Amino acid sequence: MSNKINYTKLSKEVSYALRHAPWEYELELDKNGWVPIDQLLQA
Repeated sequence: MSNKINYTKLSKEVSYALRHAPWEYELELDKNGWVPIDQLLQA
């Protein structure tokens, strides 16, 4: 079993979460579109 991280897949997932569906990940963006990193990492 491999422990390699697929950074392309991770990047696409984070982009989707931030740009298209933050509510699906329970993320709360501020008025400038930023989210605290600890909230993003937990999601």
